[in-house]
Amino acid sequence: MSTGRDHSSLPADSLDQIADDLQRLRIAAGEVSYSELASRIAHRREENGVSPAAARVARSTVFDIFRTGRSRINAELVAEIVIALGRDDREAEAWRTRCLAVRVTAKAQTPNAPLNPTSNSDSRLAFVVVLMVAAVGLNLFGGSVVSKFELPIFLDMIGTAVVAIVLGPWQGALVGLSTNVVGVFSTVPATLAYAIVNVVGALVWGYGVRLWHLDKTRLRFLLLNVLVALACTITAVPITVLVFGGVAGHAGDDFIATLRAIGDGLWASVFTVSISISLADKLITGYTALAIIHLLGRLGLSEISRRDGPALNTRR
Repeated sequence: MSTGRDHSSLPADSLDQIADDLQRLRIAAGEVSYSELASRIAHRREENGVSPAAARVARSTVFDIFRTGRSRINAELVAEIVIALGRDDREAEAWRTRCLAVRVTAKAQTPNAPLNPTSNSDSRLAFVVVLMVAAVGLNLFGGSVVSKFELPIFLDMIGTAVVAIVLGPWQGALVGLSTNVVGVFSTVPATLAYAIVNVVGALVWGYGVRLWHLDKTRLRFLLLNVLVALACTITAVPITVLVFGGVAGHAGDDFIATLRAIGDGLWASVFTVSISISLADKLITGYTALAIIHLLGRLGLSEISRRDGPALNTRR
C-alpha cells in the first residue's frame, strides 16, 4: 500500500509533516504497535550483527518519532521504522534523505538561533532531580497510607522501582535511602533500620533490567519482581529478628505472633510472613512502577533521562 506520496521527489518540508506521513504509513501497514516496531527494529539490527544490548530500542523512542512539535528527528531511526513497516531499503533511504533535508532547511532558516549545547544536559538534570524528589515523596505517601490503615503490605518502594528502572540502580538506591532517612521524621524512627532493604530492592530492579534484561517479556518482568521480593526478604528478616526481636511495628507482626503460637520458631515465622507480604508488595510495586514509566514515555519525558534505557517490552 502507498501513502500517496513519492517521498524521493518531495521538497524539504517540516518535521511535523514527516511525523504525520509516517503515522499514515503505520496505519496503512495495519496500525503496528510501537512496541512491535521496537521489537522488529531490534531483531533486524541483531540480524545485521549488532549485539542484543546495543540493538535494543525503547518503545518510547519509537513513539517519539511519530510525535509532532519536535525540533529534531533521528533520520536513521526513521529509515529503520519504514523498513519495520514492510517497505524496502530504497523507500527507507528516501525517508532518511527527506529527514536530512528538513534538518538542513531548519538550520538555514534559523541562522541567528543561539547555540546552547548545555540545554540538553540542563533539561536532563532537571528531569532527574524532579523525578527523584517525586519518587521519595511517592514512597513516603505509600508508607503513610499503609501506616494509617494498618495494611499488611509496605508500598514504600514504588518510587524506588521507577527511578531504578528509568535512571539506574544506584539512583534508585539513593531514592530508597533518602526515603528511609526522611521517614524517620515523617513516620516512625524504626524505618531507618530498613534503609538497606530499600537499597537492595533498587539494585535488583536496576541491574535486573540492565544486566539480565528481565524487562523483555511479561514472564521475565514477573520474575524480576519475585527476585526483588526474595532479596528484600533475605535482607529484612535478620533486621526484624536481631534488632526488633520479631516485632517491628507492622501489621505483619500479628501473623508472626500467630505462627509462633502454633509452634513455629522466631526465624521461621518472621521469614514466612515476610516473604508472603513481600511477594504481594513487590508485584503491586513493580507493576505500578511499570505503569508510571509507560506514562512518562507517552508524555515524552522518559527519554530526557536516558539515552539507551530499558525497552520494557512486556508484550509476551
